[in-house]
Amino acid sequence: MWENALGSALGGVPHVLVLEGTWWRAQACENRLARLSDVRELPFPDIFAGSFGKARVAYCCAYGAPRAVEPSHIFAQLGTSLIIQIGTCGVMTPGIPAGAVTVPRSAAARDGVSQYYGAGEEVNFDANWCARADMLLREANCNVLSTRHVTWPSLFAQSKEICSGWAQEGLQTVDMEASAVAAVAARYGRASLALLCTWDLLSDGRTFLDPLPDHSQAELARANTATFEAALQLALEVAREGPE
Repeated sequence: MWENALGSALGGVPHVLVLEGTWWRAQACENRLARLSDVRELPFPDIFAGSFGKARVAYCCAYGAPRAVEPSHIFAQLGTSLIIQIGTCGVMTPGIPAGAVTVPRSAAARDGVSQYYGAGEEVNFDANWCARADMLLREANCNVLSTRHVTWPSLFAQSKEICSGWAQEGLQTVDMEASAVAAVAARYGRASLALLCTWDLLSDGRTFLDPLPDHSQAELARANTATFEAALQLALEVAREGPE
């Protein structure tokens, strides 16, 4: 079904789907797609396919769980082996700086969508791919963490009281897509992981609207680049492992 809908533009089932949750779609697409060759937009708008070496890569800016599950569903059903969520996250734990990268092994699924794909209260990411991503990010000199993570449906509905409650539960970081992506991947027997740059320091009352110090902004930008580069390296490894 999906092969017919996507037509010849697909050029073969992607080895990896990379999703990015961001408001800044145009800038993200320009930067990410510049790293791929033979880039084309698929018949479904805002979903792109291209190549990185011998790896076939699909990329989509998908903000929020309801949007992120759509390309995840499509490519998981098609047979894409690995789905990678990148982007940023908020931090509830004092002492975690902006510009680190968390590679959570699991996430509390409070996104409002995961349960419709059979998820329980928590979803797991693929342990082996998480470990490999962790290694790649450390080799890129990133400050790598493995936090207790939660996915939540709305940036503007995470009040101070909610964030404090999460912190009391031991939850350290929050985003809007990762658990839903993991739930879809699990539903169709695919692997997933999340590589999320820390940005909003919610424990300090700092949101994305507050400017970061120059050194923190530079670390955030470097981490943001490193997550996509790690995703591309993982795509090459998937391509080497699987059939052409």
